[in-house]
Amino acid sequence: MRKIFIILIAVMLSMFTVIVLAACSAPNSMLDDTKWFLRSYGEQNSLHAIIEDTEITATFNSAKDEVSGSAGCNTYFARYEVKGSKLSIFEMAFTEMACVSPEGVMEQEQEFLTILTNAQSFQADDTTLTIVCSGGQQLYFTTATRIQS
Repeated sequence: MRKIFIILIAVMLSMFTVIVLAACSAPNSMLDDTKWFLRSYGEQNSLHAIIEDTEITATFNSAKDEVSGSAGCNTYFARYEVKGSKLSIFEMAFTEMACVSPEGVMEQEQEFLTILTNAQSFQADDTTLTIVCSGGQQLYFTTATRIQS
């Protein structure tokens, strides 16, 4: 009887550990393997839509702790860290091409990269990602497809 009790306790502890570890990794999994498309950015009460004919994206790769994508004209990549719903983005690098069309694309790109490097937290589900940044700024993304592995 005592052996059965000990085995039962061990099984319950194992199950509890698996559940806790799965819950700890859940927020990051909403970011992974998804190509996010920026739809608007700026202060919450005065968001700016992205300029027509531009595409700003973010793809998070947890295996490398890297986020990368298109900033509208140039490509970028950076390291990132997730702790619960907290998000930090650092060590950013990007190509340095100059684009003249469409008008305002370089200013939009600079604003996006500046806001992104000030990320503080995020909320994500299957179709939307909101990154909240310092100074009341935010980035609002949607996704069209999941990346197939």
